[in-house]
Amino acid sequence: MVVNTKKELEREAVDQFISLYNETTDNRLRLLYQQEKPDAVLMDSRGNKLGLEITHLFYSEQEARQLFLREHRSMICIESINQLIESLNQLIARKEAKSAGYSSDYPLALLIRNLSPNFGWSDFNQAWDKIAVPSAAFTEIWLLTRDEPGQEQWYLKSLRCEQEKTTAIS
Repeated sequence: MVVNTKKELEREAVDQFISLYNETTDNRLRLLYQQEKPDAVLMDSRGNKLGLEITHLFYSEQEARQLFLREHRSMICIESINQLIESLNQLIARKEAKSAGYSSDYPLALLIRNLSPNFGWSDFNQAWDKIAVPSAAFTEIWLLTRDEPGQEQWYLKSLRCEQEKTTAIS
């Protein structure tokens, strides 16, 4: 993946999201336009708008620099899914706080695309109960991630639905 700008990264994420979302629902989404705060505005087949804030998850800032600036990995560290989930929880909290400043006439959702090359779908499947999903800022929170590191297939999961399952089981 060679991406040059934040807008290109966001466009790639929203295109992947819409494609996967539309595979599972009759109420299809399409991109109306990209902007700031939220990053994209979508419209469903019923004519309802949805603001979509898009963010990318990395294991660490160092991992992000290595991926995008093609920096050489100077030291080896042992990475754990627990640390990635902690990064995810911090990212969700930051996005929730930031969303308070948004004003819009439509609901706001959050799309988190996992770009960590070392963790995939099966890793998240073992850690749903550790993800802290905020209660009110977003109508929906989706995680977009590859099945396994290095594979091309992407999967989409509603974190809010997973949170409800976890809460119901507890």
